[in-house]
Amino acid sequence: MAFIFQPRCCFLENILLFSSLLFATAVGLFSPQTVAQTVNCTGFPQWDSTNQVLFCVNGSPGVPIRAYTGKSQRGADIDVFKDFPDLQEYYGTSVTAGPNGTTLIATILNFGDHNVREVVLTYDSTGQLLKTWDPAPQYVEALAYSKDDDALFVLGSRNVPNVPDAPDYPLLVEYTREGRVLREMVPASTLEARGDSFNQGGETGQPALRVTKNHIFFYAPTNREVVMLDRTGAILARRTLNDIVGRLSTEDGYHLAQTHAIDFSNDGDIVLELLLGNDSTRQWGFEVVRINVKTGEAASVRKALHNDTSLLPPVGLKVLSLVGLKDGQYLYLEDSKNLYIQSSAADEPVPYDASH
Repeated sequence: MAFIFQPRCCFLENILLFSSLLFATAVGLFSPQTVAQTVNCTGFPQWDSTNQVLFCVNGSPGVPIRAYTGKSQRGADIDVFKDFPDLQEYYGTSVTAGPNGTTLIATILNFGDHNVREVVLTYDSTGQLLKTWDPAPQYVEALAYSKDDDALFVLGSRNVPNVPDAPDYPLLVEYTREGRVLREMVPASTLEARGDSFNQGGETGQPALRVTKNHIFFYAPTNREVVMLDRTGAILARRTLNDIVGRLSTEDGYHLAQTHAIDFSNDGDIVLELLLGNDSTRQWGFEVVRINVKTGEAASVRKALHNDTSLLPPVGLKVLSLVGLKDGQYLYLEDSKNLYIQSSAADEPVPYDASH
């Protein structure tokens, strides 16, 4: 899923073009000597943080949805087009791993001629479509299956006018896998932009959701708001990251071009990947930052800078994309094939192997 870009100058246009060539998730340049575990990630990497599964998604015909747990493929490829013969494309996709090898996909199906359907699809481990249901009146920005509840958590707004006297409604809803509402949480009025809190873009990134045994975390990109809840839906912390991200991304003359992968740790930190550019020095770089939601304390996890000598990396250098946090460590993908892992104590990633 590509981001929407608004380039600031010709130099940044080159940066953004280079970034899109890397599936909009590049995080640095690294030249490892050891061979990493390989996958075959067709499409754009999408990390199911709740269930620690890597999905590869592309809404074009002939490119299946594929999933990996570690280096092992999880279930069969999923071809949405075979189940909807008149389908032209699907987009806005959020994917999560369900029980017994199932996969739940929230997506918008475009059949052309203004025939558009927003649905949640359930596939079994063989790639067969089991169920389709409509989440209306809620729009789905992100979803996550929780095995602790055997339930599906859906984050999204509703088609309600954004005016002062507009009725309130929940932004986070817990459903059964069949689509029956179990619980509603986080009134829209909680966030600064209410139902318009999920407008995504290059600089602010995309909505994100993670459900753990004790907490729920989500990111609303319009104002870079991050929310931490307990499992009853009570808000434990809420923070707007605009000032923090602005400060981190403008150090040493850099400015923010894009926000890429977003994930949450078990202890209440949010991790973001920032693409930075410097018009004066014609350098660009990638920085992974970690911010504590409660305190606002921020730290740099990894930063790599590169001169604008070419749109392509020099021969022999590998471009690693941040996928997300796996068991508290930073998981990266290189060339849609090779997996690398970085512990919190390490300066650089190392090849991912079976021991991880």
